[in-house]
Amino acid sequence: MDFNEAEQRFRFLEDQRKRGAITPEQYRAELNLLRVTDAHGRLWMPQERTGQWFVHEGGQWRAAQPPTQTPPPPPPPPAMPSPQVRSRPAQPQPQPRPQPRPQPAQPQPQPRPQPVQAQQQVEKGGGCGKTLLYLVIWAVIWAIIGVVVFIFWGHEEPVGMLGVALAAFISLVILLATLSSAWSGTVQDLRIEKVRRSDDEGYSYTENVLFAYVRRDNGKVKKMRAMPQWQVGDRLVKNRGESHVRHYPAQS
Repeated sequence: MDFNEAEQRFRFLEDQRKRGAITPEQYRAELNLLRVTDAHGRLWMPQERTGQWFVHEGGQWRAAQPPTQTPPPPPPPPAMPSPQVRSRPAQPQPQPRPQPRPQPAQPQPQPRPQPVQAQQQVEKGGGCGKTLLYLVIWAVIWAIIGVVVFIFWGHEEPVGMLGVALAAFISLVILLATLSSAWSGTVQDLRIEKVRRSDDEGYSYTENVLFAYVRRDNGKVKKMRAMPQWQVGDRLVKNRGESHVRHYPAQS
């Protein structure tokens, strides 16, 4: 693959990403294949979204302009033989043996150019605002519950206010643990399993629950209740500062 082919492929992938035809993971995987080795054995690859070329030299990536590729000159037209002299057939010229192309050392591991990392850090920001919003909602809900309990039962049973405070503290711990977690993975399996429940009167019963087995990017498998629209192969992402899980359907 030369630089022209790589740039045409980059423009195609960038158009697919903007139209939502491919996921960000597929876009980066395809972009990672756009590598070009120049005549000096240096490894080149374009940057995400911008198309800026980066070259790997001295063990690190740096932005640079790729060398220009000039097409070979056209072959001269064949000479017409003289009508008086019968030309001899041209002897085939021995083709030079191609020299082995030097292979560049592969980076360990593949580093992404620094501008891309800075851009990804900007995209991951904004979680503090969502966390603050959830905390405000939590405070309003428990304030309302505390006022209602105090009006109806606070005078007769002051201990009830301690129960409300304890329940509010437990819910705050659960909320903060949920907001601080961040992971991503792929749905590997969906299973309907029987779960034993009990009602308010103490009677137990069995309920069929749909569970999803999600393989995280770190290799661990997480079991969680599945949503009806989830399918095997779908991508799940839990961002820090958010209480919900983002769902990205698998590309058919």
